[in-house]
Amino acid sequence: MKKAIAVSLFISFLLAGCWQKDLGRSYYPSGKIMTDATVRNALLDGPSIMFYESGVKMSEATYRAGILDGKSFLYYPSGNIKSTAVYKDGYLNGLSVEWSDSGLIVSEVNFQQGKVVVSIKND
Repeated sequence: MKKAIAVSLFISFLLAGCWQKDLGRSYYPSGKIMTDATVRNALLDGPSIMFYESGVKMSEATYRAGILDGKSFLYYPSGNIKSTAVYKDGYLNGLSVEWSDSGLIVSEVNFQQGKVVVSIKND
């Protein structure tokens, strides 16, 4: 669920951003880069990266014709990895892992075509 919310926020920021024609970039009001994405035919298509205003990477994902496809990453403001997930044709498909900011694994969930197959939560 957290991953879906993060992805939705990512897409919202991309759509709400002030795009420079042909560059696939949007910026914070401060002028710092917010997103850097490959856009073809008005759809995300290829790697997309979102940054915190500090310049630290917030997320990385790959899209194919506007649909998540491939491995995605979320990062804490510290730059530490927060989670990884694998998408195939827009559905979670494969192992998704979430870490604490200190680097401990919080949960591991294995998906198959968007449905949970196995879920392990570490306390």
